[in-house]
Amino acid sequence: MERLQAEKILEIGIQLTAEHDFDKLLSKIIDCAMELTHCDGGTLYLYEEEQLKFCIMNNQSMGINRDSKSGEQFPPVPMNEKNVCAYAAIHRKLLNIQDAYDCKEFDFSGPREYDKITGYKTKSLLVFPLVNHEDNLIGVVQLINAMDEQGKVISFDDECEKVVQSLGSQAAVAVSNMRFVQENEQLMLSITQVFTDAIDARIPYNYYHSRNVHLYVKMLVDYINRQHRQGKTPRSFSAIHRDELLMAALMHDIGKLVLPNEIIDKNARLGKMLPLVKERFGHLTALFHIDYLEGRIDQNKWIEVKNILVEGANRVEELNRKNRLTDEDIAYVQNLGANTYTNARGQMIPFLTLEEVECLTIPSGNLTRAEREVIRSHVDYTVRYLQKMNFDRRYPHIIQWAGAHHEFLDGSGYPKGLKGDEIPFEARILAVVDVFEALTSSDRPYKESMEQKKALAVLEEMTDEGKIDGEVLGLFKEALAENNGQIQLISGHDK
Repeated sequence: MERLQAEKILEIGIQLTAEHDFDKLLSKIIDCAMELTHCDGGTLYLYEEEQLKFCIMNNQSMGINRDSKSGEQFPPVPMNEKNVCAYAAIHRKLLNIQDAYDCKEFDFSGPREYDKITGYKTKSLLVFPLVNHEDNLIGVVQLINAMDEQGKVISFDDECEKVVQSLGSQAAVAVSNMRFVQENEQLMLSITQVFTDAIDARIPYNYYHSRNVHLYVKMLVDYINRQHRQGKTPRSFSAIHRDELLMAALMHDIGKLVLPNEIIDKNARLGKMLPLVKERFGHLTALFHIDYLEGRIDQNKWIEVKNILVEGANRVEELNRKNRLTDEDIAYVQNLGANTYTNARGQMIPFLTLEEVECLTIPSGNLTRAEREVIRSHVDYTVRYLQKMNFDRRYPHIIQWAGAHHEFLDGSGYPKGLKGDEIPFEARILAVVDVFEALTSSDRPYKESMEQKKALAVLEEMTDEGKIDGEVLGLFKEALAENNGQIQLISGHDK
């Protein structure tokens, strides 16, 4: 083999190894094989499900450059030895056919029929298997019509055989490595599925939240890339960058696996304590009535206490679910909680415990400060879990992005209180989408869903307050508008 040819093969091997896009890799294999052998056409088949499946076809003189994703599809090649490609695959053997019209060993009726329709003339063929370092069949390459310097069709010579055998080995290893990477990526997605399924079992709405955040982020990233291609934004996402952000979107809430359900699912201030409070009020009413009947309190006191307890039971139930409490509401609960009953043994029973008073005086929402801290801890647990996964080489930023999805630009977020440029653009995307999905979700047990228009207004307010990124919100609104606000989300009804 000439030195120049050898250097060319080494250069091609480097190109194949460096390629990260599977479709481009397959195209390069055909292009390189045709270039090295100076032929007019080539077809690549991959061995899958015990068949040779068409992937790439290139023919220079006919102006054909077609892959499996093109409109016209070719049927798989059955593993029949009368077919030249199948024979090369079965016997792992290179075949050099000088004239397809003069060959009796193989069935060339198909190419001949194709030639009749197109006016093309298939003459010389060089067919070789792609076999990797583990002796596994990867596919077959079929080259057609070698040409001399004047463009005349000639036979493939012995030098071509040596060249394609070397190329075939390198190509097979490159395809195997690419598939291995794809399998690893699929494994990571499967692990993600396991996590989200586990969350689904404990927190049904959060499962849909993570998946929907993923769908919104995908919509936004793809929109940004389209805008970039049109020269409308300098921002863009490469394929690996996009995949990494989508993985972060799926994994951003896995720390919620360890949070107590009684806090996550708390849909009112008292949570599961309301029945106990109502039962205590009934018990206290009975105790005071007994005291009245046995003469320990007079009728006026009995009527006064009974009214306090009846009104208290009603107000507690009302305030338990009220959206926002007034100062008057809070004062009422504190005064009610200050009442006690003392029995004959000197034991004191409060109308409301300190914990119940704390819950019933939450000005807005359902969680106490301690419960909010528990909820916030999910980010720390998310980071801990992600650190145990080996994302470093493929997705080195997942931990950073997922761990900052509750950070706000003004430093009021958590867990680190990051500000401004300390928060990556990708984390800012997660922050906007996370809030939007939470506001519009219909699966939350503790609130009604908000219309998109109103949710975007809330996000606008957060932008004005310096909490979230206005550029991200603007792009997100444009992406939503492009989709007419419609995106196929997952809801509890889809389970």
